[in-house]
Amino acid sequence: MRNLSRDLILIVPVFRHWQRQLYGGTASFHLSFGHRAGDGVAITRPLTTRADRPIKERKRKGRAHPRNAFQGTYDMDRLVAAYPTLGPHVVLGPTGRPTVKFADPAAVRALNTALLVADYGVNPDYADLVPPHALVPPVPGRADYVHHMADALQKSLAGGDDDDDALVPKGSVITGMDIGTGASCIYPTIATSVYGWKMIASDINYASVTSAREIVKANGHSDLIDVRHQEVSDKSIFDGILRSGESIDFTMCNPPFYPSREAFQAESARKVRGLSKGKVTPQEVDPTKSCQLEGERASSNNFGGTDSELWCEGGEVAFVKRIISESKQYWNRCLWFTSLVSRHKNLKKIENGLFSMGKQSNKGNNKQVQVVQRVAMGAGVKSSTILMWSFLDERERRDW
Repeated sequence: MRNLSRDLILIVPVFRHWQRQLYGGTASFHLSFGHRAGDGVAITRPLTTRADRPIKERKRKGRAHPRNAFQGTYDMDRLVAAYPTLGPHVVLGPTGRPTVKFADPAAVRALNTALLVADYGVNPDYADLVPPHALVPPVPGRADYVHHMADALQKSLAGGDDDDDALVPKGSVITGMDIGTGASCIYPTIATSVYGWKMIASDINYASVTSAREIVKANGHSDLIDVRHQEVSDKSIFDGILRSGESIDFTMCNPPFYPSREAFQAESARKVRGLSKGKVTPQEVDPTKSCQLEGERASSNNFGGTDSELWCEGGEVAFVKRIISESKQYWNRCLWFTSLVSRHKNLKKIENGLFSMGKQSNKGNNKQVQVVQRVAMGAGVKSSTILMWSFLDERERRDW
């Protein structure tokens, strides 16, 4: 195993114009020799660079991933035809276009169910299987995350270009893990429907596990999605979920955002007041975004969810750091570890843990984090970031 470079190379990809228009981009921090920069511009920095130093990242207004079924507007006629329950919730918006009242939890639930039925062939009973108090999943934002994971696998395994859809890996040879799948089981449902991947869906809440299993069964995905209850500890991520000798190609997670229930309730109340007064726009609660009200999770029940879905001690920073810490023990059993980070300001706090692993060895081996990537995701004013890391170098990822 070659030694790590003493340099941290920040790769800022230079995308073609149309790619910049379609979706955000990726910033990579490579901790190994021999990375092929390709079309990127390489900037060398010492490995000792502090993680709390601001990382230059060009801000851009992103759009949905080009393979996302949702591309910015709702075809309400098509959605109502697929899921008639949505019909009574359709109203004319300020621009004269059909929309729904995003402050109405029943309307948001109906809209997202219609998107799942129309675009992903999900059983129309989906809305009835998700408990009324559970998180309402924003389908387009969830789908974006899944498509970006497909891009990461394509680049690592097939060595293809970002726009070569023919090389996107499909089928049950790919296995992913959704950490904290929730009652909606939304990531595994989309991943399996679009790409045919196998998925492990974990959760500490047994009621959520029960709901997720019902959704899997109703959609005929029992041979592809394995819903597992975390029984070892509410602090464990992989222990008690991954079985002996079991490997996965990627993880994904939309971590509990709030540090306490009180913080969630305060933000929820503020957003609901803003909606009623018109100070919070529908764009701020639009379920196309995976990182705001639902990524930031509010409550009227567009903004609702179980406690484990909404908050944990330390919020998303502490939760993702737990994933990072435990990933060291499973370094050779997963190609890409990833998690959504809802607020940009939290990235450097979380990346501290990854950068420190660039200088620390794991128990019983000298394997270190080889690459860290940021993938910008989301549209308009609100956006989020997929944080990705791997303990495998470029050759090992290609040969995975």
